[in-house]
Amino acid sequence: MKVLNEKQLISLIRKDYPDCNTKELANKLGISISKLRKIAAKYGIKKSPEYKKKLHKELMKAKKRKYNENIKNYSLNQIQRNILVGSVLGDGNLSLYGRSKNAHYREHGSNKQIPYRKWKAQMLSQLDFKFSKNGKLYSPSHPIYTNLYNEFYNNKVKTITKENIKLLDHPIGLACLYMDDGSLVLNVSANKKSNKIYITPHVYLYSLNFTMEENIILKNHIKEQFGIEFKLKKRPDGNNYILEIGKRNELMKFINLIKPYVEQIHCMTYKIDIKKRLEDKKQELKKLYHDKMIIEAPLEVIDNTYSKEDELLIIELKKKGITDKEIAKKSYRTYWGIVDKIRRLRQEGKL
Repeated sequence: MKVLNEKQLISLIRKDYPDCNTKELANKLGISISKLRKIAAKYGIKKSPEYKKKLHKELMKAKKRKYNENIKNYSLNQIQRNILVGSVLGDGNLSLYGRSKNAHYREHGSNKQIPYRKWKAQMLSQLDFKFSKNGKLYSPSHPIYTNLYNEFYNNKVKTITKENIKLLDHPIGLACLYMDDGSLVLNVSANKKSNKIYITPHVYLYSLNFTMEENIILKNHIKEQFGIEFKLKKRPDGNNYILEIGKRNELMKFINLIKPYVEQIHCMTYKIDIKKRLEDKKQELKKLYHDKMIIEAPLEVIDNTYSKEDELLIIELKKKGITDKEIAKKSYRTYWGIVDKIRRLRQEGKL
């Protein structure tokens, strides 16, 4: 390019500077970027609004590209997803704060439950879950939590729908919901005529944050997915409804289903150790009522749902190496119901 006089240089700067890349224009004119900017400033030559808008858009695209490149490629397996879903329905929370593009998980509670939150942190360590010094469980922000947030929150309020509850499809998720918001309660009742006191266990899910309709969805899903029947129970607090198991068979099926996961956390075993709880309550009542007969509810499952032919078919199929899932399909029963039945057949020495 030929050498320009000052008048020509200023004229070209007036013409091109407002809508041109500064570095490219400086190279074209054969001057430094700093000199170009000084001349533009001296003569009040500024970038056009259109160019500023275009530049901002390009910067945002570059920023987004860099952000996406730095996002870890997490993928949830069934166990991790169920721990998260069970926890979100319980004590856990997903949040979108301020300018954050993605949601993150947070959970805190009493110091007594610190071992439980540490267990969750360990189980979710591949997702970079951490446990803080003050006892909080938390995750980094990530699109997987944004997806869960969009599934389970409506106007920042937790919700249960017929679609999102399908993500709860493994007993470990049900175990987390129970450990978060469930209780094993021993009810005591007296029969004055017979001079007897009865102790009966009940299981409750304190799902008070959810409406009656949402509790019904949860109740129906647990029945369909896990073969366990809860009842809807009215309460005066919260949204007025919780879920309850009082029937012996259903209660024991529930405890046996979640036991392998709950017993991993010592501080939570009191929620499933029915025999010890019953014995402790019995001894406590004996001290108070010396002249009464204390009767504990029997815990053996009375299985009226499987005929002798059903049992023989399950035993035959299992011995042939057929999977539990295939047996469930052939017998038109829930997968986890078959898992529980096979477990009991083994306990009874029939398999």
